[in-house]
Amino acid sequence: MNLKEEARYWKEQIDFSKVWAPGLLILAGIVLMISATALFLELAEDVWEQEKFTFDHVIMDYFQSIESGTLTNMLRLLTETGSVWWITAASIFTVLFLWLKKRDVLGVVFFILSIGGGGLFIFGLKYFFQRERPTMAPEYDGNGYSFPSGHALGSFILYGFIIYLIGREKRFFKTRMLAIGLLATLVILVGVSRVYLQVHYPSDILAGYAVGLIWLICCIFSMEMMKVYRDKDKRAHLSNLIYHRK
Repeated sequence: MNLKEEARYWKEQIDFSKVWAPGLLILAGIVLMISATALFLELAEDVWEQEKFTFDHVIMDYFQSIESGTLTNMLRLLTETGSVWWITAASIFTVLFLWLKKRDVLGVVFFILSIGGGGLFIFGLKYFFQRERPTMAPEYDGNGYSFPSGHALGSFILYGFIIYLIGREKRFFKTRMLAIGLLATLVILVGVSRVYLQVHYPSDILAGYAVGLIWLICCIFSMEMMKVYRDKDKRAHLSNLIYHRK
């Protein structure tokens, strides 16, 4: 075997995507977590000190200037996709899919943990900061405190986890990319709807996204680590069986 043939052989034997991809994903996750944490802490400090955000009022004034009946009705429907009842219904459907279709026990456990933990974060943070809403509007789920946005956090975790589930599939690449794009757009539109309807400040939305991103990455990373150890134990058990049979 000459040098070129040997190089070609080893290139076929080593799948570099399996070697580098996990490390790059972990690095990207760490960078995103650090960035999201820094963003949330900056926003939280200013909210705690009751400072005003210039961009809050600029954005809200702009939305007021483009307000129309048609746009209000459309965004009123979109904002429901981040509501408690919608997230609860979608979560039940996702759990049933993971359990009955995929038999993914770890997926079920960590999905429930991500949604439930997100709810606890929102409850605790809202009570801690006690920021008043720009407008109290029960018809738009505009009750209670404002910071951070529960709709933003809940939709980010729910649709973010579903994006993760879609992304790890192997087939139908174009369909998966389309679904991921639509879900990501939906997350953004939920945040936009909350500001347009005057029940949240833009800073509430950013804080909700930041906390949602941090918690989502923690849950997905923990689940992937448990899968690695589980698969490692399975391989070790299989090796022992083969060894004893010999």
